[in-house]
Amino acid sequence: MSLSQHLPADSRALWNQKVLYGLAFLLVLRSLFLAFYVIPPADTPDESGHYAYVRDIAAGEFFPLLGKATIPNNLWLDVKAPNPFPRTNYIVQHPPLYYAVAAVPLFITQQFTQERWYQIRVTRSVSALSLGLLFLVLFKTLSAAGIEPRRAVLSAIVLAFIPMISDLSAGISNDIFLFLLCALATLYLVRFLRQQQIADAYRCAIWLTLAGGTKMTAWPLIGVFLIIMVYEMRQPVRRWLMHSVALGTTAMLLPAWWMARNYHYFGNMFKVDTGSHAQELFQKLSNYSLLQYLREQPYLDWMLVHFYGLFGFAGYCQSLERIAECIGPRQTRIANQAFEVFVGLLLVVAVIYLVHGVRRYLQHLASHPEPLRANPLQILSQGLLGHRWLKFSVPALIGLMALLAFAYGMQITAYEAGYLGYTAKVVMMSLILIAALHLCLLFAEDDMTERLIAYGPVLLLLFATLFTVQAHKGYQLTGELRGVQGRYFYPFLPLLLTSLALLLERVKVPTVVLMWAVIALAWGELFSYVTQVIPFMEFVRL
Repeated sequence: MSLSQHLPADSRALWNQKVLYGLAFLLVLRSLFLAFYVIPPADTPDESGHYAYVRDIAAGEFFPLLGKATIPNNLWLDVKAPNPFPRTNYIVQHPPLYYAVAAVPLFITQQFTQERWYQIRVTRSVSALSLGLLFLVLFKTLSAAGIEPRRAVLSAIVLAFIPMISDLSAGISNDIFLFLLCALATLYLVRFLRQQQIADAYRCAIWLTLAGGTKMTAWPLIGVFLIIMVYEMRQPVRRWLMHSVALGTTAMLLPAWWMARNYHYFGNMFKVDTGSHAQELFQKLSNYSLLQYLREQPYLDWMLVHFYGLFGFAGYCQSLERIAECIGPRQTRIANQAFEVFVGLLLVVAVIYLVHGVRRYLQHLASHPEPLRANPLQILSQGLLGHRWLKFSVPALIGLMALLAFAYGMQITAYEAGYLGYTAKVVMMSLILIAALHLCLLFAEDDMTERLIAYGPVLLLLFATLFTVQAHKGYQLTGELRGVQGRYFYPFLPLLLTSLALLLERVKVPTVVLMWAVIALAWGELFSYVTQVIPFMEFVRL
């Protein structure tokens, strides 16, 4: 029994609140320590571009233009020499919200000191603070979903022990800030699904548009969250239509503005930097199919390993003493015993998801649930799947297609040799089976907890499919595996985490087991930093 359980209810709530804010404060302190003393400038992903973007805004250039904005070669050092060869800043392809926020502490610091050391670290503090707030928002989201407080704390803090996340929280990057905005959108989505308060739907839409004004990887999340809210909304037809349009308009405000700006300047609403040889390479690789890409390129391997930990970027290249011997960025990826523990935990989760889904589907086949008080979309879907032969045949067809896709994917996709690479491949390919099974349940479940359990993997597979197609297109344009980064999945993680926490509570996984899983991940992160990350950072330090 924990100490807090001996206290009166009011005192227990106060104790829990102090513990919660204390953990958030420790996470911020850890990130600030990494930002100030461990991770050298420029050694988080694309940090040179991110910092140059922030500096432009702090200097009064609020919307730097792709193709004209540059990254100074002396960005990180107080070097008085001229800068004859600035690089094009590809990062200004991103919407500006994070950079406008990060420019505030940078601008204030510039009024007191011109020392780059302080300016860089203060700018990094935005990501550190975002991680602490992210933990608090995830806890509130899990609590809103119905998770018991101790389990909610363990589930919310688990992501903070992924080395890639702690690395990004110590750098100048829009990823953790975006993660926070998407978590806030997820919080109000969950509240709306649980309580059907229309105000929560509009709060969700506001955070969605802010996320869309931060990074384009949030745009798919906007689309699927809007679909969920429209599908789940319990309103008379006229009000349902009115709110559906209003929510869509609200959520798309900033993305629509950014699309219009891109079209005005480039004639392309989704303009991104593809390099100077994109057309030439595309002509050469236009016949390089998606199946060839998955068969010959280590896409799945890179995706999961880079999600767990990819460190270093360009600090080595920025060092004046080593610039002559530098060819491209120096990087190190975490694929040690800690990564083995991470993959093992994912495998256990995948098995639990599959077993629960099969059991729930068999229960549903034998039941005759009452129709929900629903909107027109739900009435239509329930009507179509209400017939017994469709109730069985449609899921059977989806399941068969998923099995074939899983088997074919296991056969053709490349992976790193060895048991760990094969296990990681099984875990990632199993998402096809998990999502297909829970897609069938989504249209039949009358239990909101079960639908929340289903939404996470379904949305993750939809985004993974879209991302894979875009990654293949990127390879055709660049001739290399660019952007194969697990951090692009961060917008979907808050809902996936909520789904997983509800699943583990429903199947009665003991809280002590969750605690040991968190301890294992915390050990893995510490082990990775001590044995690999810190020595690497000392090697590339400016």
